[in-house]
Amino acid sequence: MGETQQNKTWQVENTGIDIVPAAQRTGKPLELFWIWCAANIGILGIVYGAIIVSFGLSFIQSLLAAIVGVASFALVGYTSFAGQTGRTATLTLSRAVFGLKGNIAPTAFGWFTLMGWEAVNLTTGTLTLVALFEAIGFTSSTTLTAICLILFGGLTIVVSILGQNTLILMQSWITKIFGTMTLIVVAYILFNTPWNVVLALPSGNWLTGFLPAVSVIAAGTGVGWAIAGADYSRYQSPTTTRGSVFFAVVGGSALPLILLMLAGILLSAQLPELTSSANPIALIGTVLPTWMAVPYLLTATAGIVTIAVLSLYSASLNLLAIGVKLRQSVAVSLDAVLVVGVAVYVLFVSQDFLSPFIAFLIFCGLFLGPWSAVFILDYIYLRQRHGYNNDALFAINGKNNGVRWVPLLCWLLGAFAGLMVTKTGFIDGPWATGIFENSSLGLFLSFGISGVTYGLYVMLQPKENTHA
Repeated sequence: MGETQQNKTWQVENTGIDIVPAAQRTGKPLELFWIWCAANIGILGIVYGAIIVSFGLSFIQSLLAAIVGVASFALVGYTSFAGQTGRTATLTLSRAVFGLKGNIAPTAFGWFTLMGWEAVNLTTGTLTLVALFEAIGFTSSTTLTAICLILFGGLTIVVSILGQNTLILMQSWITKIFGTMTLIVVAYILFNTPWNVVLALPSGNWLTGFLPAVSVIAAGTGVGWAIAGADYSRYQSPTTTRGSVFFAVVGGSALPLILLMLAGILLSAQLPELTSSANPIALIGTVLPTWMAVPYLLTATAGIVTIAVLSLYSASLNLLAIGVKLRQSVAVSLDAVLVVGVAVYVLFVSQDFLSPFIAFLIFCGLFLGPWSAVFILDYIYLRQRHGYNNDALFAINGKNNGVRWVPLLCWLLGAFAGLMVTKTGFIDGPWATGIFENSSLGLFLSFGISGVTYGLYVMLQPKENTHA
């Protein structure tokens, strides 16, 4: 396989949402580990740590919120099982749950979410490049920001078009290099933290501080990535055990994120303005000596490229799953044009990164959480034993090409309930009062309502009526 794999590494991938042929199902769990590790080793994890502290939590509460929030990657583990079983992309497998036409709504929202994430990654990557140039002596300016946007965006698009073989190769090396740099930076921060200030942080309210912090982290990590799990596990060998897939996905995601969020929690004592800065990435660079800041920001930029590639790659698959008839490389290019427009607005017009970012996480979580509950329960109760009907997924035999109303309504009911009790920044719910005021507890409510309603439906329905 070695020579063949190398020859394919730099070729454009055109598998799209087709069922992965048996000959290509040679993936190993270690490949998933590198993909998800590199996808979560970006410098944005440090900002997450500062966001946790902004909820008024103590050091111990903040660290616990980071760990519990990252545990949401268990959702990605389960959607990865579905990919190994169904051999196609996540939102294509979702057709089995909602019907071919019914699946258009969650797939379109998944595409919107991944486009938003890509805009976040493009913005973060540009800000990191700006911080790198500032660290080596350049003066911040609009021109410098524009050049960094072009450089970062171009590299992301090229790698996305090349596809998964290129991605796996890059993820492995970037994870090792950037991971080493991250350990050095975290060690530096640990030894230079004013621990008396950190340990003196007062405890916050567990209900109105801790749980909302957990929900924001969950929305930005496991809940946000659940719609992409099968996109990468579909290449896994059928002989790979589910336990290996689960631990590769969750372990690869959690290890770097917890370390980075710990660094962010500690940095918040030195940089209380971190969550309100227009360029928090540059601010992080100011606490590091130049000899450390330059290589760290350089590898951080490469790390964000791989994160951005995952978003753009999965978004292109979603566009295809909706029914847009394009080659995957063309879909990637179209998506890229759209996200550049959003990045331009954030960087040059609003010049506010974190406020819309947090609002975006909460809003998307209210739809992705309920979808995850429905999709995963459907997999557990039906698909892990019987598999997916490939003909039905692509409506080859005319079955499952309509709308499965009950699953769709279970998803929408949870999302609507969450919206009613949450101030998202896009839509402010009328019942966002009391414990729900200025919190993101609606994520738990939306997930629970969709999970309970769909779970009852599946358990009460005869198996032959629910399996497609």
